[in-house]
Amino acid sequence: MIETYFLGLIAQLILAISILPYTISIFRGTVKPNRISWFIWSIIGFAFWLITPSTADEVTKMLTVIFMVNPSIIFILTIFKGENIKPDNLEKFSLIIGITAILIWYIFKDDSGLLPIIIAIIADFCALIPTLRFVFNSPHEERPLAWILFFLGSLIALFAIEAHTLESMMLPAYMTVGSFFVVFPLVLYRVKMKIPLKNWII
Repeated sequence: MIETYFLGLIAQLILAISILPYTISIFRGTVKPNRISWFIWSIIGFAFWLITPSTADEVTKMLTVIFMVNPSIIFILTIFKGENIKPDNLEKFSLIIGITAILIWYIFKDDSGLLPIIIAIIADFCALIPTLRFVFNSPHEERPLAWILFFLGSLIALFAIEAHTLESMMLPAYMTVGSFFVVFPLVLYRVKMKIPLKNWII
């Protein structure tokens, strides 16, 4: 019980600070996040927060808050520092799915179970696809530290969950796997190119 409590605190700390190196990179101009992509994540993060049942594990509740707040902060920053690129069809589809997830949550808001969570995960995965496309095609244009921290925080959160129910495990498991697939090409590229660790950060 005590171990899971401290693991939860550690996960919360790592996830909370994961936004810092990315924010610094934005101001330095070393990364230029796409405004539409982060807007989609903000919407879907809000949907996750809405659909999380009151009976969910405390770690899961914490993850949904971070999953909503961090993308929202990045989106606000992109208004001043991001790239205003016209969204492609995939990004438009992701936005529609994200909004649909909120509408579905509203319909099933009085129900418990997996359906709203599954819908939101599907929506988020649609938003993740453009990012995966970007990091695999242009790994040199993204910095991995923030994503590594997000991956580690999500992984630790999995072990911090007390009630090992599918409802509680789905979100942190998805966040762990999703962030790993973003981290992998970024790290692989830097290892192959023998890029100094200081250039992994910001």
